Amino acid sequence: MKLLPAILFGSILFSALGVRSQEIFSSGARIQALAGASVGLSDIWSVYGNQAGLANISRAEIGGSFQNRFLISELSSRSLVFSFPVQTSVFALTVSQFGKNNFRQEKYGLAYARQIFPKLNFGVQFNYYRIYLPEDNRSAGSSGIELGVQYLLSHQLILGIHVMNPYQTGIATMSGTYQFPGRFNFGAVFRLSNDFSLSSELEHDLRSHLTIRSGMEYTILEKLYLRAGFSGKPYQLSAGLGFQVKKIIVDLAGSCNQYLGNSPSVSFQYQF
Repeated sequence: MKLLPAILFGSILFSALGVRSQEIFSSGARIQALAGASVGLSDIWSVYGNQAGLANISRAEIGGSFQNRFLISELSSRSLVFSFPVQTSVFALTVSQFGKNNFRQEKYGLAYARQIFPKLNFGVQFNYYRIYLPEDNRSAGSSGIELGVQYLLSHQLILGIHVMNPYQTGIATMSGTYQFPGRFNFGAVFRLSNDFSLSSELEHDLRSHLTIRSGMEYTILEKLYLRAGFSGKPYQLSAGLGFQVKKIIVDLAGSCNQYLGNSPSVSFQYQF
């Protein structure tokens, strides 16, 4: 029985060969503040980091996020997420949009997650991508898939693997073939105490080098959180905070790219 988690981890690892591109849709500001180190996290925004993290959700939740990338309105992105548990499983619906009228991309997702063993969570998401092609005034679409697992090695250490579009998916345009995001992430969350945790992961995109992402989260008060992160290459620093008011959680974040500048983001989530 102990071999099953290792077999599942290995199968997803090797299926990652051939992934492409970079995610452009906005995740929650918590993930942004941690420089994208999210494969070991568990909340509603796991639909963008690692769908296996949805398995720990016990109540229906709704969330929304907005990011103004590099302070350019044409590069802004917005997302809406709704998750709901059904018996021992959790489902989630996502709608994301990047860009504006002349260059616009959209992503629609349906995620499913559950705990398949006491220490092992599994998640999968089916996506439909749509891109607006201004050169011939039409829209075109393509489908994709995401897979993820999380393994609770101990109370202090959670391992995670996430694969986005393990096969090539794209749309043929007049200027060439546009490939949708694809990547492989492997990482962990270290809980050093009840108030302090570290997140770290490796991201592999075959169009670029390996990217290291690391972040830390500190609970100052019971419902107030401070976060900071680092990633490279290219180098990027990020920071943010979150606070909870009754059933509403609000997160704020900002990141600074060494070449392109600042990208502020904000998100909220509400638990029914």
